[in-house]
Amino acid sequence: MGVGTPVQNAHPLLQPQTLSQALTEIATNAAPTAIVELIRWLDSFHYEAELDVSDLARLVVALDEAAQPQLRQAAGLYLSNVFGSRSVRYKALGRDFHASLGRAYDLVLAGLASDFSIAPSDPLRTEVLLRTVRSAAGEMKWAAFDYQDLAPEVWRRAGVAYRTAHVTGGLNTPVNVREGRETRSTINREFVRLVAMHCASLDQLSPDRIEAADKLVRYLQHSLELSDQPASGSLFSVDLESLAPPRRCVSLPDDVPPAIRYFRPADAVPMLGELGNAMSEAGLDPVFAGLSAPSVSAAIRHLSRQWGPVPPMRQYRRHQVKGALALATGLGFIRSLISGEALLCPAAAWSLLDASRNGFGVASPVMDPAICRVGALVGAHVGETGRWVLALVRRVRFSDADGAAVGLQTVSNEPLPALFDDGSRSWSGILCDPVVRGRSVRVACEPGFMRSGGHVFAKLGARMVKLEPGKVLMSGPGYQIIGCNVA
Repeated sequence: MGVGTPVQNAHPLLQPQTLSQALTEIATNAAPTAIVELIRWLDSFHYEAELDVSDLARLVVALDEAAQPQLRQAAGLYLSNVFGSRSVRYKALGRDFHASLGRAYDLVLAGLASDFSIAPSDPLRTEVLLRTVRSAAGEMKWAAFDYQDLAPEVWRRAGVAYRTAHVTGGLNTPVNVREGRETRSTINREFVRLVAMHCASLDQLSPDRIEAADKLVRYLQHSLELSDQPASGSLFSVDLESLAPPRRCVSLPDDVPPAIRYFRPADAVPMLGELGNAMSEAGLDPVFAGLSAPSVSAAIRHLSRQWGPVPPMRQYRRHQVKGALALATGLGFIRSLISGEALLCPAAAWSLLDASRNGFGVASPVMDPAICRVGALVGAHVGETGRWVLALVRRVRFSDADGAAVGLQTVSNEPLPALFDDGSRSWSGILCDPVVRGRSVRVACEPGFMRSGGHVFAKLGARMVKLEPGKVLMSGPGYQIIGCNVA
């Protein structure tokens, strides 16, 4: 629809008073209510009225900006309830908002494509292209919270925006992205952020570390870039012709196609190291507000490993295997299953995919949120041997078509339930290693029960073993694994 074309059934947000009232309600309501209202307004552009493309762009941008503080609040609510029943609602709100925002930007881009009265270099086009890419980068985090890849149509939308800006020469044109603030960005920078998030292996991170990785990528944006020429080191490629997601380069090509761009994140690894050192000396930077220091430190280590000069390699070769197995969560339930005291056992609802010396991969047509979360401790019942092993969820991937695929790292092949006592109280736990005098053992128990310093006695049937608790080796929802010396 061209500029100046008469518009009938004008959209209510074209009235300044209505728009001001809507933005005020969005700003003052709690995040869930505000995001539902934002979705309603964004979807209304598809059916309530036809709009001049300039007006449509202005309204979509206004709603996009109004949503940002509410999305940050929703992410905080999700992270604080990540293992609770409300987490599903918060995740759905974030995903649904970005889906509606993407469709609204599709409308704007379609209008701009057919309106030749707006020049290719017009600031409106550049801003809409930037915000289209920016919304895709924002959606990446919410998709990762569900351990899903970014939808193909979102990748295509962002890729088309980047490609269009490249043709018109607007890739590095600064755009003010915060009204009343000197916050400027470029289409190139926002697209690099999207690529960096995809190349961060978010399927290996717990939700709090996904949030930390997102903030780290924002922190490093100025030092990340795309190049039309490959370089040595850890390298990823983006095909602007097929608009497929980035892929890791196994080897350098002899001939470089003109549509290929290369992402070399290894250049940012020294900055990650400096940031980690600064954190240990001066504490967290304000940019990571709302996150714990261990979450940020773990995300720094993860990105340093994924983006380092040498690509991460598997320690042991995997072998394809077949079979069914049961998985269980909850330390108390796992203890009862190992000891044989459980009245009910979970069904063998998972299929074995592969196995290696230190772990195995499993799959299911449905996603079990209790199991499909990185960092969860699970008991796995291997049907052929009839025994339970203790394992840690290291990777989760999910798609509607293929279901859930989970990578498990074996913690103990022979876990043994035990009763522990420090003289003032007693509690149950699981020994992960055989007890040998003078050697160390790992103990899995609920957080806060076993403290370093002093001694703890473990009762193994009629046998009592004296332990000296040390450091927490790993922890997650509802458990800690502590290293102990056998006295």
